[in-house]
Amino acid sequence: MKTWGLLRHAIPMVAMLATAAVAHAQDMTELSTGRTPGWTFTPGFSIGGVFDSNVALLSVSPTEQRAESDRLLLAEPFAALDFVSKRTEFSTGYQGYVRRYMEFSQLNGFDQHGRAALRRLVSKRVTLDITDDYARVPTTDELEVSGVPFSRTGARRNSFNGQLVARLSKFTDLSVKYDNTWVRFDRTESLLTGGVVNGLATRLSRRLRERVSVGAEYGVRLAELNEGTRQLAFHDAGATAAFSLGARTTAAVGAGYALLDDRTLNERRTGPYVRAELEQRTERATMGAAFERSFVPSFGFGGSSQSQQLRAFVRMPLDANRLYLQGSASWRRTDPFVTDELPLDTTLLRTSLGYSATRILRLEGFYAFTRQDSRIAGGKVNRQRVGANVVIAQPMRIE
Repeated sequence: MKTWGLLRHAIPMVAMLATAAVAHAQDMTELSTGRTPGWTFTPGFSIGGVFDSNVALLSVSPTEQRAESDRLLLAEPFAALDFVSKRTEFSTGYQGYVRRYMEFSQLNGFDQHGRAALRRLVSKRVTLDITDDYARVPTTDELEVSGVPFSRTGARRNSFNGQLVARLSKFTDLSVKYDNTWVRFDRTESLLTGGVVNGLATRLSRRLRERVSVGAEYGVRLAELNEGTRQLAFHDAGATAAFSLGARTTAAVGAGYALLDDRTLNERRTGPYVRAELEQRTERATMGAAFERSFVPSFGFGGSSQSQQLRAFVRMPLDANRLYLQGSASWRRTDPFVTDELPLDTTLLRTSLGYSATRILRLEGFYAFTRQDSRIAGGKVNRQRVGANVVIAQPMRIE
């Protein structure tokens, strides 16, 4: 236990010391950005209607009655603050969600989402990226974390990431990344435990050609789940490769050996991990896909599982498109190592189509589909939400 405590506190200290040491050894330069320098404040408001096909997130078998559906009014006040300079990009924002159901008024509520991001060119060779994302959601299908069964249970999640990228030489780069994720549930249930995961990952890459680089990586994650009663350590070590397939197409792969140390059950498991990513950029959109197979902590059950995940996305920036599309889709299969925990197949699809009518007014339609199958009889949960809203936002320069 003493060793575990030392490691848990050492991870963020090592990350901060590595950042300071490398940054101190470099020279200053400027960030390359096409955005207007200075401060910009953007207040806004959105209001719309939504149809929810399964308000209680219940699993319904084909022989039973259909799930309860309802319509709701969704109001979203929001604000964003951005800053751009030669070496710094900073942004932060807040968004609230006021939900008012037509029939199931007991489900009315107010949820929140906050974010912050900082990118700093510390020197000519060193870049520091820090992000933090907080969300309070009414149902667990909006969490997007591994091993959580769908439930009409309020939840909170916070994800913090800090990454330092340093160019050690003309052909060699080093990155050090620290991340912290915690999940809390509003109601205490046997299958909803929550917990905290701290991780530290390093990667050293070497460019062989203009479009090809290879490298090695190592990462460790320490998980404390179910109020600290379940403690696990994840170690990953392997090789990486990145390719530029064209002027606007990139691909990356990684593979190696994974070790899971379950300190509570005094068990160890080993196996391979693999991931692959592909991204395509055009003048008006960015799209990509990724696959990953790895050992992961299960926030819902308070244990660990083997996870396979496939993701895809498309993004059209609002500042470059009058008509724009944002969409993401993912499929995840989690197979727990403890037999009394449920395996889960989870599918998430979210998309929105919008039109910028004027500089301050946008019209949007959106669709969300979530499905989870615990692979037992009557264990399927399906939910669809479709709606439209009006968005009013006015960017203001701060002199």
